[in-house]
Amino acid sequence: MILFAVVISFIAAGGGLVWYLLSHDHGEKEPVSALWAAAGFGFGGAILAAIIEGLVIPSSILNSLNPPLGPLLLVMLGVGFIEESCKFFPLAFFIYRKRYFNEHTDGIIYFAIAGLAFGIPENILYSIAFGSSVGVARIILTPLFHAATTSMVGYFLASAKTENRSLGRTGLVFLAAALLHGIYDFGLASRSPLLVVMSLMITIGITTVLFILFMRAGEKDQAGGLSAVGHNSFCRSCGHPNPSHNLYCTNCGKRA
Repeated sequence: MILFAVVISFIAAGGGLVWYLLSHDHGEKEPVSALWAAAGFGFGGAILAAIIEGLVIPSSILNSLNPPLGPLLLVMLGVGFIEESCKFFPLAFFIYRKRYFNEHTDGIIYFAIAGLAFGIPENILYSIAFGSSVGVARIILTPLFHAATTSMVGYFLASAKTENRSLGRTGLVFLAAALLHGIYDFGLASRSPLLVVMSLMITIGITTVLFILFMRAGEKDQAGGLSAVGHNSFCRSCGHPNPSHNLYCTNCGKRA
C-alpha cells in the first residue's frame, strides 16, 4: 500500500509540474507531439544512461556498505556527467532548430519534461527494488531533481537561440549541472548524515532555481513580445493595435 502511494506521488509530482509549466506558458502553445517527443527522449535517455553506467561504472564501489569517499566521489561525478548528457544532448540536437522552439520558456518546458521522463521511472524502480522506505526518501529528496537540472541547461539553450548568442554559457551551465548532480549523488551514496543533508540542500536549491528561471523566462518573453501578456500592444508586422496583447495579430495573422 505504501509502495503504491509512493508511485502515485512520483507521478502526481511530475504531472503537477507539467501542468504548472504549460498553464503558465503565455506564448505560442507547444505542439502536443513535440511534448511527447521530449518525454520520449527523456525515457530513452534513462535507458541509455543505465547501459553506459553498467559498462563503465565499477559496481564494487556502488555496492559497498562503507565505500571510500575519494573513489566514490569520482564515480558519482561520472554518473552525474553520464546522466545529464543522456538527458540533455539527444533532445537538444532534436529540438534546437525546430520552429516551435522559439521562446525562453520553451527551454524550461521541454527539458523539464525530458527530465521527468528520465527521473520518474528511475525513482519508481528504486522504490520497487529497495522498498517503500527508499521510495519515501526519494519523494522528499528527488521528485523534481532530474527535471530541474535539465531544464536549467535548457533555459540557457533556448536563450542562446532566442537572443542569437553563442552556446558558450549553455556549455558552462551544463558542466555545472553535471557537477551538482554528481555531488548530490555522492552525498546520498556516502551514507554520511552531514553529506545527506548537503544533498537535500542541493535538491531544494536546484528545484527553486527551476521556478525562478521559469519566471525569468516568462518576463523575457513578455519583454520581447513573445508572450500574449507582454508589451506587444501593436503588431510589429503591420502596426495594427493589439490591445488584447494577442500572440498573433488579428489583422494580418502574423506574430504581433
